[in-house]
Order: sequence, then C-alpha cells, then structure tokens
Amino acid sequence: MFRRMRSLAGAAGTAVVGELRELPAAQDPAVRHYFASRINWFFLFAAAVMYAVSWPTLPITHSLPTYTLPVVAAFAAFPLAFAWSAPLMAWAVSVVSAQLIGLLVPTVNGWPWGIQVTHLIVLLVLTFFAYLRGPLRLLPVVWLCTALVVYLSAPADARVGWVFGLTFLAVVVALIRFLAATRRQLAERAEEKDLAESQKAILQERTRIARDLHDVVAHRMSVVVVMAQTARYRLSDVSDEAAAEFDSIAVAARSSLDEVRQLLGVLRTEAGAPAAPNPGLADLSTLVMQTRLTGAEVALSESVTPTAVGDAQALVIYRIVQESLANATRHAPGARIDIRIAPDDDAGVDVEIRNSAPTAAPVRLPGTGTGIRGMVERAIAVGGALSATPTADGGFVVRARIPLAGAQISDAVDEITSRPWVAAAPQTGDRATTPLRGA
Repeated sequence: MFRRMRSLAGAAGTAVVGELRELPAAQDPAVRHYFASRINWFFLFAAAVMYAVSWPTLPITHSLPTYTLPVVAAFAAFPLAFAWSAPLMAWAVSVVSAQLIGLLVPTVNGWPWGIQVTHLIVLLVLTFFAYLRGPLRLLPVVWLCTALVVYLSAPADARVGWVFGLTFLAVVVALIRFLAATRRQLAERAEEKDLAESQKAILQERTRIARDLHDVVAHRMSVVVVMAQTARYRLSDVSDEAAAEFDSIAVAARSSLDEVRQLLGVLRTEAGAPAAPNPGLADLSTLVMQTRLTGAEVALSESVTPTAVGDAQALVIYRIVQESLANATRHAPGARIDIRIAPDDDAGVDVEIRNSAPTAAPVRLPGTGTGIRGMVERAIAVGGALSATPTADGGFVVRARIPLAGAQISDAVDEITSRPWVAAAPQTGDRATTPLRGA
C-alpha cells in the first residue's frame, strides 16, 4: 500500500512538473535562465522559508488587516529569491517596502522596530549582495539608503551601531572589490605584455629567417645570372642560338631574383626592406613569354579588364597560373598549354589552365608536393574555389573561380562549391591522380 501511494505521488509530481513546463511563462528565456542556476533555487527556498515565518508572525509585531498579511509578508520575504540573479532590483524592492511599512504600519505589543525581524534579515542580505554584485559606482547610494531606512526603523539606542555596521561592511566590500579589480587588471596587463613579447620574438625570428633566405637564395640566383651572362665569354664555340638561350636564362633568373627579394622583404621588419607591387593580371603576358623560352607552346586568352579585379584576387590568379605553368612544363614536357581567363555571370573570374598529353618523359625535380594544395588555399583565401583533374585525352586541367569583391566572398563559395567541376584537392603531392601528367 505504501509503495503504491509513493508511486502515485511520484507520478502526480511528474505530471505537475510537466504541466508547469508547458506554461508560456516557463518557456520565457529569463525564467529558464533563473531556474537553471542551483544558487537561485537555494535563495528561492530561503525566501519561501522567510515567507512561511513572516506571514504568521506579522500580526504579533504590526497592526494590519488580515487580508493584507500575505501581501506585506511577500514584500518582506520574496525579494530574497533574487539575491543572486538581480541583487540591485531585489534590494530596491526590499528597502522601499521596509521604508513604507515602517512609516505607514503601526507596531503592537511594544515592538521597538519599524519592520519585522525577517524583513530586517532579508534587507541586510540583499544589501550585502548589492554591495558585492551591483555596480561599484552605486555602492554609496545603496549604503546611504539602507542606512537611512535602518536608522529610522531601529530603536533609538541602536541606531548608531547599525549605521556603523553598515558603513564598515560597505568599506570592506569596496576594498575587496577594488583589490580584485586591480589584480584582474594586472593579470590582463601581464597577459598583454607576454603577448607583445611573443609577437616581438616572432618578428625577430622572421627577420632572421629573411636574412638567411636572402643570403642563400640571392647568392645562388646571382651565381646563375652571372654564369648565364658570361657563358659566351668563358666557353668556346658558343653559337648564337646557345648565346640567346643563356641570355634567356639570365633574364628568367634575374626576374626570379627580384621576386624572391620582394617576398623576403615582407618577412623583414626593419626600415628599408625592399618592397614592390605584387604581380597581377598585367604581368601574365610576361609570365607566358618566359614560359615559352623553355620551349613550351603556351596560348593565353584573357578577356578580363585588369583594373576590374582587386589586387588580392589578381595576385591569386597570377600565382595559380604560375604554379600551373610550372607543373605543366615539369610533368608534361612538349604538351600544349592553353590559358583562359574570362569573366563569368556572377561577378567573378573563371580561370582555366589546360594542357594536352605530354610528348616526353617528365622532368624529375625535387619538390614538396604541395603545389595544388597551395593553389586551393590561395583560392579559398579570397572566397573562391579550385579543382585540378586529369582530362580524357591524357592531359590535365586546373579550373578556378575567383570572386571580384570581398563582399561577395561567402556567396561565391556556396555557388562555386555547387558546380559539378569542383573537386577536392589532393592532400599528398601535386600529381596524386596522374603522376606523370598535366599541370
């Protein structure tokens, strides 16, 4: 019988809780946030206990009509329920109600205070939390109002002591909060200092790396330029065709040296680091001409106005074409390379670099195998997309779509990735799908 009653009580409680959760008020975010905190439940329980004590004892200390007792007791006790979630609001309700009760409601049975003990306890607790969690600039206001209400409600011989106690509490809490804020600010400053020092160390390391790269790369490239330019004088029986080839090598090496110096200048932090405009669409013809000097057959079809493309987008297109040409000449010697750069209908630029099947064995040069992945990352950086796939005739094709403006980046990515030709970039090596072919 007892088990059956307990199960029925549990089922009834579950049903009541379910019904309460379905109420519109229970769905309010503020209500849900309040009941999500355990400390709010504690203060709600404490307020209910204070209410249960205040209501029956109120007629002992104050002369009130019976029908007003639950209302006055509620103003005395229930502000405690918000001591943690809204201490300043709860304190304001408690201090105003205490002042009104002390002025308007007469006491009985020789009660020396203007308010109940329960009301005084709730007021003191809320004052402490208003000191502790309220805005620091309002602490003097909270102290003054509470001290005034307690002074008017307390017996004449106890007023000074209560005001002194409230003042002492206010000073102690203010000092604690000031010390905590000071320690927090010191911790933030120390963190900012550590961050600045780490950034300084990174910049110094970048400068060191730039110096080392400049010493190594610039020296080797300079040697190539000098060797190519002096070959006709150092070697006998150099034909005019060979001399022209050496001159072409010197021109290409000198251009590469200038670009390397420009990139290294970005790493350097001291004043006077070399700087130059980044290459863009206007430099594609020079890039194609230099590639033709290797013997490759390259055709460029460009119908985009260079000024209509942003600097960042133009640099990405240039790097994609540059990497694709390098891959094609290395992996597909003798192949024809067709480059097409044209605007599309969605405020973007379509880039296609296609090469036919190779006619000779690939040139085996050491590399990191991250060229295609690097192109994909460059395209994504400006909101575009890129694919690199083999073709049916044994060649290779690189396609990219680059949006014109940064404001269209997010829309461009969604639209690009829905196209059927977009494929995932290989994660290991440039020629993961066709090791001996294509761009």
